[in-house]
Amino acid sequence: MSGLRTGIVGLGEIGQHHLGAIRTSADATLAAVCDLDPELARSSAGGEVPAFSDLDEMLAATDLDAVAVCLPHSLHVDAALAAIGSGCHVLLEKPFAIDLAGCDRIAAAAAAAGVEVAVSHNQLAYLPHRRLGELIAAGGLGDLRALYARLWIGDRYRGWREDPAIVGGGLLMDAGVHRVYLMQALGGEVVAVTATMDSPRAEERFEIVLEHAGGPVALVQGSYFGPAGTFDDRVDAVGTDGAAVVAGCEAYFEGDLRDEPRLRVRLGGEWRAEDVGDAWDASVARSVHEALAAFAAGRPAPVGATAARATVAIIEAAYRSAERGERVELDEVDATAGAGAGGEGR
Repeated sequence: MSGLRTGIVGLGEIGQHHLGAIRTSADATLAAVCDLDPELARSSAGGEVPAFSDLDEMLAATDLDAVAVCLPHSLHVDAALAAIGSGCHVLLEKPFAIDLAGCDRIAAAAAAAGVEVAVSHNQLAYLPHRRLGELIAAGGLGDLRALYARLWIGDRYRGWREDPAIVGGGLLMDAGVHRVYLMQALGGEVVAVTATMDSPRAEERFEIVLEHAGGPVALVQGSYFGPAGTFDDRVDAVGTDGAAVVAGCEAYFEGDLRDEPRLRVRLGGEWRAEDVGDAWDASVARSVHEALAAFAAGRPAPVGATAARATVAIIEAAYRSAERGERVELDEVDATAGAGAGGEGR
């Protein structure tokens, strides 16, 4: 085998996308698969590599360089620590962990073992989002003043994603994570959060205002209360000299959008479409490929522990804000990491 010998644990929907990306990586070779369902593990292995139903057994029986963890959120810490303990780099599906204490345990273990941690924030690899980020960074919209990201879904996610103890919260900690890290990337460091929700940490509806260090303000809204079949994950950006709209990412994959331009930009008083074709599943593959390439080259991952932890900190600030009915600064969250509901201390 050539490249990083890579295993994967968790072969549900997102795990299948990671599996396909590992198989097509120029920097890694699939070496083992693992899922609690042995038949799913065997069928996913396709007779090419060993299949396991226990992560510890996979790690003991297979000489691996990296492990992709695509398990329910509450299992991220234990799986990552096991892989790190075997000397493996770790690629985690979002979110990093369900609380800051978990993030810190993974990061500390990786640093002590001399291995890298990456988190798949795949929508940063979605080409229309990247193009929007380039426009903002180059000053193409002038001074960025406002961002708006929405997540309107026509029905609740089912299975383990209905359990706040496993998810680490509700819709915000689940699919809403994508909206939060994208605002970080486009607007810069978040310094304070003000949020409202129907039921914090088990929310089906949220509204969050993010204050960015450089001045922009972002509004992130999400809800399960759209009509059946709805999936809307549009992003708007407004600056002093122009505006831009990304029509969606998963919305195309889910079928809610088809022929609309993926990116439109308003400059000089006129709107124009930019030809930036891409797809949600392609962004997942790109995210996995780029993380594995970074591991292989010995360079920092595109989204490492620090950036991924910051996303979890913003979500924790949002929960505290909604619970208290007040603005929460990120400095407070870092100073009291683990002290809120769902934390265990640093």
